[in-house]
Amino acid sequence: MDLLILPQNLQLWLFGLPCLLAAGVGFLSHVLYYIRGFRDPQTLGIITTHLLAEGILYGVSLLDKGGSRGFVYATAISISYYAALFTSIVLYRLFFHPLSRFPGPLQAKVSKFYSLIVAQDGKLHEHQNLWVKKYGDIVRIAPNELLIVSLDAQQKVHTTQSKVDKKNTLYNFINYKGVHNLDSILDREEHRWRRQVWDKALNTKALETYESYTREVTHTWLDKIVTLEGQPIDTSLYSHLIPFDNMGKMGYSTDFGTLKAGKEDRMLHLIECTFSAFGKLGQLSWPVAIAKDLNLSPEQTEFENLACKVADEREKNNSEDKEDIMKYLLDDYRSEKPKAFFNRNILYSDSQVIMIGGTDTIAVTLSYCFYYLARDASLRQKLKDEVSTVFGKSISGEFTHADLSSLDILNAIINESLRMHSPTCSNGARSTPPEGLSVDGVFIPGGVTIFVGIHAIQRSPKYFKQPDEFIPERWTTRPELVLDKRAFHPFMVGPYNCVGKRMALLVLRLVLAYTILNYDFEFAPGEDGTRIHKDAFNQLILKAGKLECVFKRRE
Repeated sequence: MDLLILPQNLQLWLFGLPCLLAAGVGFLSHVLYYIRGFRDPQTLGIITTHLLAEGILYGVSLLDKGGSRGFVYATAISISYYAALFTSIVLYRLFFHPLSRFPGPLQAKVSKFYSLIVAQDGKLHEHQNLWVKKYGDIVRIAPNELLIVSLDAQQKVHTTQSKVDKKNTLYNFINYKGVHNLDSILDREEHRWRRQVWDKALNTKALETYESYTREVTHTWLDKIVTLEGQPIDTSLYSHLIPFDNMGKMGYSTDFGTLKAGKEDRMLHLIECTFSAFGKLGQLSWPVAIAKDLNLSPEQTEFENLACKVADEREKNNSEDKEDIMKYLLDDYRSEKPKAFFNRNILYSDSQVIMIGGTDTIAVTLSYCFYYLARDASLRQKLKDEVSTVFGKSISGEFTHADLSSLDILNAIINESLRMHSPTCSNGARSTPPEGLSVDGVFIPGGVTIFVGIHAIQRSPKYFKQPDEFIPERWTTRPELVLDKRAFHPFMVGPYNCVGKRMALLVLRLVLAYTILNYDFEFAPGEDGTRIHKDAFNQLILKAGKLECVFKRRE
């Protein structure tokens, strides 16, 4: 009897040993590899290696042990490996990770997939704001990520003296043929030289030259209202078309013509597709790595190609009398000793910045300015009265940005819209230095991805009274409602601050001034103003929901 039982026990032992070894490999692969460094760039290789190993395991098992028995044998080994791997990952993240002491949603501590799930409704920034209210000013929003709502963090993360960087974040994968654009450059010195060219292209003197472009686009907008007067107009749509056409002129001396058409063109559609995909990923970066490696994003590729085409056409039609942003980029590219634009791929990469940076960030603010004005007749009248005082002051029958820039009510409406609905809901990801970082006396370990939550800061009762209410007077007659002005930074601070800040304000001021001077407007019949909030979508850059208004020409 013992002789008959022995082979069965031996078989169980021989069956269990490979499973035990597989579990050991799973555990060691986590301890020795996965927790040591940023692995997102190797995602495709990791998946390919595992699929290949699975294929070999099942192939050998089926050949050696036969059909059903080989399948069970291979499956048991595979399950042992993955069970040990993921058990080790979960236990490490919950109890042994350097961030284990920081509060946050349990699911977020275990897996970054939680952010992906939460982001599907387009309200990730609002969810994060709720987490801040529940857990405090430093929240663990992913296994190796923290959201920080602190002015101390703002200074230590985004100023010139900061030791944090953009490496090992989503920025790794935002590039064109390996070349990072102005916003995604990882190296500070490279960014400094590139920024010098951009600063020249968008300084006060250059913007004075471009100002006529914005007037042209604004008059096209006013002409469009004439054709639609009395009909519901989707102001959120036109808030995209206006800056897009403006950027065509400012960026390339080209008329994109979307305002006249009253609809998006292919380029604008592709911009929306690209950012919508980013938004739904919830700041998860490894799918981006796979998509780039396998070229799985045809819309992104088409957008890149169109941005290259527009840049090429602008270069072919180059002339001394053309004044636009691309002129400055081309001048550096063609110089004997370029500062930053050493090859065409750098030019192409930053052509995408012209398209995106001058459109979506302005669009959301303009959308909400229209919303807050449409719901408040007294505010519209105050603004109309104010802008009337400078109409024709410097140029007969026109506004100038210089005259508008000092108007209190106009600036207050724009500032309060920017505070309530920051275009970038959380400033870009940064990675802490190896020695770590101290924020408000709390030590943040090295190699951690951190976000300074601009939306949460600008909605925090620590810095603003009645933070969730639109009160433009806080910037004029009621300064006591602003507890700390440093908390208002919609264009970010430090060397990576928004290069197009002055341009954005120019467009917003001129468009709002011309519109309110010539038209009164209000919600269209059946419009209650809820869709602009309910259907707003955080796609890295916030996109406002639909808002329909009816415009009536002033006497």
